This record gives sequence, structure tokens and C-alpha cells, in this order.
Amino acid sequence: MADPIRLDVSQLAGRLARGYYSFLVAHHVAVNPISINSLPPSKFLGEDPIGEIKRKDGSFHTLNLRFYLDVLREDQRLQGDFLRTWATGALLMLGDALANHSYFDQAPLLELVRHLRNGLAHGNRFNIDDRGRKRLARFEAHNRAAPVRSPLGTVFEITPNLSGPVLFDFLGAADVIDLLQSIEISLSR
Repeated sequence: MADPIRLDVSQLAGRLARGYYSFLVAHHVAVNPISINSLPPSKFLGEDPIGEIKRKDGSFHTLNLRFYLDVLREDQRLQGDFLRTWATGALLMLGDALANHSYFDQAPLLELVRHLRNGLAHGNRFNIDDRGRKRLARFEAHNRAAPVRSPLGTVFEITPNLSGPVLFDFLGAADVIDLLQSIEISLSR
């Protein structure tokens, strides 16, 4: 029987992978020109539909849904930022959950998430310091034994001299999904 704590983190990884798929579907729908027809109806005839973003105190920002849907559809850079945000958030959340449990058995796949999370949290760049190099000397960080990988078998390995951007230079969007699914499977065993 699986350890309930490991199973909880496994389920988080699975939710994040499914969430990324859902997020990508929402993105494809949003950037489709006919998506404007899917907005909720306006409260008042002849006006654009309005949405609210709530603050903790109950007050809110008001936004014109049509306007911001158009902004997303027309701004290619914003679309890229939009897609990177989910991958970044997913890896940060998973990395934090793993850190809360000292990365369990420090398996190479879990250590890979550790280094990815640290790179993302520090400007989306790998900058492996002395502490990171010492950890890599004790614990390998790679996806060689990952249950979900690219059909081409691409290996992602953190080495002491690795530098440069994390997303989407070192890893792509589908690689993040592979990693999330691999963690889900590995921790549920």
C-alpha cells in the first residue's frame, strides 16, 4: 500500500498535469476568433459582458470580458506568457510539496524537480551554486527512469555546470507534462 503522504503529492502532480491540459484547451478556445460567442451575456443590452476578480476583502476589480479576450487573442507575446505561467506555477507547486517532505527518497526524478523549481524561482535560470553542486554530487537529478518520456527518449539531466533558461529552453511544455505524470506514477507505487 502506498504511503498516504506520497500518494497526496502524487495526486497533486496528476491534478497539475490534467490542469495543464485543461489550461491549454482553454487557451486554444480563447485565441479562436469565434470564442467571443462563448462569453456570458451582458447584464445590459448593448454593453459588453463584465467579470469580477475578487480581492481578499470582498471588493473586486471589474473587467470587460470582450476587451481582455481580444487582448489575449491579438497579443502573441501575452499568449506565450500565458502558457509559461501554468508550467512555472505547476513546477513551483510540485517542488514546494516535495520540499515539504524532503524530496522523499531523493530519487533522481524528484531531484530533477528540485533543481527545476529552484531555477524557476530564481528568474527562470539555472544558477547552480556550491550548495547545489554538493547536492548533485550526492543525488543525481535526471529523468532516465521516468515512466513517461518523449517517444524519442529525451533525457533531461541537471549537471553542476548547467546554466541558462529553464522554461522553455531546457524543457518544453510537453516535457513538463511528462514530468508531472511521471511523478504521479512514481509516488503512487
